[in-house]
Amino acid sequence: MRTALALAVVVTMTGALASPSAGDDKGDLNHRRKEVQAEISGARAQLDQSSARLAAATKALQSAQATLSAARTALATTQGKLATAQARDLAMQAALTKAEASLETAKKQAKKGRRTQNRAAREVERMTVESLQGGSPSMRAFAALVNGVDPATYGKQISLDQAVTDARLAKVDTLEATSVILDLNRKKVQKLRDEVAVKRKEAADNLAEQKRLEQAAREQAAKVTELVAASASAQKTAASARQADASELAALESERGRISSKLKAIAAQERLAAQRERERKQREAAKNKSSASSSKGGGGGGNGGGGSGSNGGGDSGSALSYPVSGPITSSYGMRFHPVLHVWKLHDGTDFGVGCGTPVRAAAGGRVIDRYYNAGYGNRVIIAHGQKRGRSVATTYNHLSRFSTYPGQRVSRGEVIGYVGSTGYSTGCHLHFMVLLDGDTTNPMNWL
Repeated sequence: MRTALALAVVVTMTGALASPSAGDDKGDLNHRRKEVQAEISGARAQLDQSSARLAAATKALQSAQATLSAARTALATTQGKLATAQARDLAMQAALTKAEASLETAKKQAKKGRRTQNRAAREVERMTVESLQGGSPSMRAFAALVNGVDPATYGKQISLDQAVTDARLAKVDTLEATSVILDLNRKKVQKLRDEVAVKRKEAADNLAEQKRLEQAAREQAAKVTELVAASASAQKTAASARQADASELAALESERGRISSKLKAIAAQERLAAQRERERKQREAAKNKSSASSSKGGGGGGNGGGGSGSNGGGDSGSALSYPVSGPITSSYGMRFHPVLHVWKLHDGTDFGVGCGTPVRAAAGGRVIDRYYNAGYGNRVIIAHGQKRGRSVATTYNHLSRFSTYPGQRVSRGEVIGYVGSTGYSTGCHLHFMVLLDGDTTNPMNWL
């Protein structure tokens, strides 16, 4: 971009210095430099060789493609989350099955422990009842000894009573141990129940998330399908608009050729008229010379020199004036159409000014045409006659309305129309053209 602008500066300044008006004063040169700076600082990405329909269609296509890309990304993300949820569901189901199996084992162990505890409790209870009914074994043995029982028998009875007592104590110990184990099993069962409950809730939540993701994936897939259709439709519309724009560009070139032929014919007439005028002056000079040599004394007066061309409007200036005051938004020259992807000549200079701004004649001349064209919109064409030895004409395009008529003679600075956005234009601006002998040229070399 900077290179292009720098080149524009060089071309503009070179054109100014190479032209016959290079001798203009320093103030005029500074004025031109400021205009170039305004072009650089106020430049914007405006393409007047792109119809509003193509611009809208291209924007719609880009939007549809961006939305489709985002929808596909969202669908892929959702599908990834769904796959993760499904894998997690399988893992959680396996963990839940294992936890439930552990719970069932713990329940069986607890049930068995309860049976063992019940048996031990009943045995301890029976022993306790028997002990209470039979009294103290030591006292019974002592009573028997007092009553004359053999001392050996007494010793055996004492040993037997001790064994019974030890057995009872062992049963009590068994009962206590069974109670402790049963309590531990109960706690284990409760812990496993809590764990199973948590895993069941997690599995249920994950299943709900999985269903939500499945629904989202279905909706997003439907949206992608819809957007694919929308993108295809937008692409078709853009292709149609692109084709229409290509046709319009071809029409512009055809119109340019038509006007060029017309102006070339005018240029030929001007050259013929100029040649005839030169021949007339030569004959008149020869006649005056002959008369002067045959007469004595008398001096002949001059004839006062002619105008600059049959189309001139009393304007002998060699340069052109700015038709509007505003920043240059697009310069003359070849440029690449970003949508049609072809190089096209931008055959004039665009001035970015608001609709309704008065447009003034760049020089005196005659309006040779005023009409509407699908590409150039409302346009006025003015022939200015011979300048710098060339037939000069200017055109003012995309006007909102006219203030002149064909055949009218206009003066430099006279309002000939008003800025608009008619024809092949995407915004208010003036497309100003300069033609030399019917061929387009860079207007900046003449302003």
